[in-house]
Amino acid sequence: MMLVTPGAAAPTVRSALSSASVRWKLGWCAGGAVVVVSAGLLLTIIGYARRIARQADEITAALEGTRQNTAPLFDLVGVNRHLERILAPSEEKP
Repeated sequence: MMLVTPGAAAPTVRSALSSASVRWKLGWCAGGAVVVVSAGLLLTIIGYARRIARQADEITAALEGTRQNTAPLFDLVGVNRHLERILAPSEEKP
């Protein structure tokens, strides 16, 4: 059995506890920084998603307006067929 004098081991234990305490503080600071950066990125992504959703709604409204404005063009094909059918007998007569 070794005899240790009362004041001899105290500085080593204190420096080990001090070193562990510093490492714990550094770990908490690093963890906090990761949380802050992650929260910032998440808020940025949410902001972009909201902007994209708003733009998609605007695009959908514009496309609906375009569909309404071009609907008569599709009816024009039907009108031309009816006109050809109506005019066909008059073109056959000399």
